[in-house]
Amino acid sequence: MKITKIECIPLSLPTPMRGPKTTGNILFIKMHTDGGLVGYADAGMVSQDIVCSMIKSWEPILIGANPMDKGLIMAGLNGSIRSVWGASCPAAVATIDFALWDLCGKAFNQPVYQLLGGKAVDKLVFNFFIHSENSAEGARKAAEEAKKAVAAGVRSIGLKSTGFGGGERSLERDVEIVGAVRKAVGPKIGISFDANAGYNYHDALLMGRAMDEFGLFKYEQLCWDVNGLAQLRRRLKTPICAHESSVLIPDLMQVIEKQAADIVGTKLASAGGITEGVKWAAVCKAAGLAMYCGAMNGPWEAAAQAHWLASDSEFRNQDHDVFFPVLMYNTFDTTKKVDVDIIKNPMKYKDGYFYPPEGPGIGLELNDAALPKYITKGKSVVIVGPK
Repeated sequence: MKITKIECIPLSLPTPMRGPKTTGNILFIKMHTDGGLVGYADAGMVSQDIVCSMIKSWEPILIGANPMDKGLIMAGLNGSIRSVWGASCPAAVATIDFALWDLCGKAFNQPVYQLLGGKAVDKLVFNFFIHSENSAEGARKAAEEAKKAVAAGVRSIGLKSTGFGGGERSLERDVEIVGAVRKAVGPKIGISFDANAGYNYHDALLMGRAMDEFGLFKYEQLCWDVNGLAQLRRRLKTPICAHESSVLIPDLMQVIEKQAADIVGTKLASAGGITEGVKWAAVCKAAGLAMYCGAMNGPWEAAAQAHWLASDSEFRNQDHDVFFPVLMYNTFDTTKKVDVDIIKNPMKYKDGYFYPPEGPGIGLELNDAALPKYITKGKSVVIVGPK
């Protein structure tokens, strides 16, 4: 089996749960082979142009290669996960990696989790993020959104800090919002708080002390500095989670050496794909650390991550930020009829859990007929390989 061409397709997928006109831009690929099998993949919300350009630059490595030889192919791409001299784009590497795993699963007629050693977890809890608004209404709005999600079966709520994605952060407002959400959902629902490295050590310490009474299951990346995380871990009651500081293995090693976290996180789109994720998890387990997975928000990315997570029993112990299909289908129960028709068999979300697809490969069946209406306005398909 040989790779014959790759179609790079820029898509804008609706996310009505975040608003009636909101969309997420992904770079979806079809990896064609001479045997007729096609691998599908995306790495979530990325720069479509950059990922497409990187894939085009890898044409000599990819076209004509046997997709079963993942090791040989990835050896040629791994320099782009973290490069000193060239361009770094782990999302582009992950896109190719996901497509290769999809093809291998289809070739063996097995779900990807079987290729990873078999299913070790039947279902996984997803941590549904709520964006905090820095306003007098922020606490009320967050509490109402959390109550609505819990009523629909959600078991775990993640609160983003004020200022995420732009705007001013407010330590006091963040504390107010977390307290309001805890009061609204009660003591049994899991709550986490994610600052995305937005605070300095001093403010993170003050905020953490104020929030410790709310019984959160983790503080995620309160500050960027690994030394600061290590000090917070020693001074706060709530478990400390590294994410931005632990996505890639070299950074993870620093977190381990400095004993800076109780929990570490990655996202496969930012780490380089499933192949790198397997290595990352092995390091974490050797260090005795709890592991969790974030997301860059794409449907094939979510499914690829579900396969990886389901293949290791350690992942049942944390809640994971893998919920893009919930946003796209505008429901916390995707077993019901959905409106977005790009995928024939939506990935299963129900009662606060998500499940890896059961079909061959990554397991999502593309609805080719629906694809054209989701192509990003002003952009077109790019073919890598013989035209």
